Amino acid sequence: MNGAPAVSIVIPVYNGRDYIAEAIQSVLDQDCPPVELIVVDDGSTDDTIDIVRPFGDRLTLLQQPNGGQSAALNNGWAHASGPLLGYLSADDLLKPNAVRLISGTLDQTPEAVLAYPDFDLIDNASRQTGRVIPPDYSDDQLIGELHCLPGPGALFRREAYQRAGGWNPAFRQLPDLDFFFRMALQGPFVRVPDLLADFRIHEGSTTYRPATSERAEEPVRMVEQYFARPDLPGHIRRLKARSFANAHLLAAVIHGRSLRPGPATRHFLRAFLTAPRVLLTRKAAGFILSSAAANFRRLLP
Repeated sequence: MNGAPAVSIVIPVYNGRDYIAEAIQSVLDQDCPPVELIVVDDGSTDDTIDIVRPFGDRLTLLQQPNGGQSAALNNGWAHASGPLLGYLSADDLLKPNAVRLISGTLDQTPEAVLAYPDFDLIDNASRQTGRVIPPDYSDDQLIGELHCLPGPGALFRREAYQRAGGWNPAFRQLPDLDFFFRMALQGPFVRVPDLLADFRIHEGSTTYRPATSERAEEPVRMVEQYFARPDLPGHIRRLKARSFANAHLLAAVIHGRSLRPGPATRHFLRAFLTAPRVLLTRKAAGFILSSAAANFRRLLP
């Protein structure tokens, strides 16, 4: 790379042979060099390393024993040198102009600590299947609704990351949401209204595969931990009941998708008792329908 990197992007990967080369190339193809790319292999047992090595000095390759996505990202960012940081899942992609437009938005919005774009949905063959246009940032959406506004392509300021702390390895289902909760205490986020990344949906995606009971309970544990903080400002603390209700709703859906109707029913009841209006929202209806559809598909012969 020529010159000091303005942006450092970490790709954590574990047994990612099917998509890792495409993810790496999407970062190397950015139209605003230099971008520092760090790939952290999290103890892969397939030939992922053999696919990454031929990229040579165009990236930094780190290897570690399997410790999970959070540990891999924290390791990568500890070796990063750019004032702006980001990450890309090993099965997602960046559009060629993503880093330029997202980092430019942060340059033009000095009060913001994080910028996130719109993104396309792609399948396992990289064919577009839809798109996601997230709302503009608000604490109500992120913390009250548990709406994980930043998706692929998000960039954030190094100093805000250092104040917020890295990803928590104790969370395996939604460590990103926990991180964004803490980042929101450092300053506002800003949406970049351009389609600048691709989010891949396939059977191996963490978001869509069945989760253990412990992982399904994470939303509630995360919200409990967050609202136990003594430093929360009043405008955040007022969201407590709604945040807990949505945490129970999300836990119910994850249990439901994983064919555990008993815990799912208990969490739906807790959501209703905490904030009854939560179950009347379009989001709740979508959660319930997706959970029912997942159960129906798994019961088919």
